[in-house]
Amino acid sequence: MSTLPDSPERALSLPERTQAQLDELVRVGQFTDLQAAVATAVDRLYTETQVNATQRQQASARLNGALRLGTTRESLQEAEQERLDWESEQRSTHGPSSR
Repeated sequence: MSTLPDSPERALSLPERTQAQLDELVRVGQFTDLQAAVATAVDRLYTETQVNATQRQQASARLNGALRLGTTRESLQEAEQERLDWESEQRSTHGPSSR
């Protein structure tokens, strides 16, 4: 439920810097008027926000998928033990390292 008035016209109090930037964009012909500049800015911000949210959701899904590949504390400990066993075998087969 929106708390904004039903009217499509709204009064905004913008910082002086933002007003100056908007005026400059209109003055140099980047936009036909302030309304076009603000509408474009809001549209770009909205689109960027949606893209960022989608990217975060996709990254989260990839991370969750990676975590579900069977990597558990136990499997990590088992892999570490296998590595240590392999290193031990290598040392006993090839003699002590020359470090």
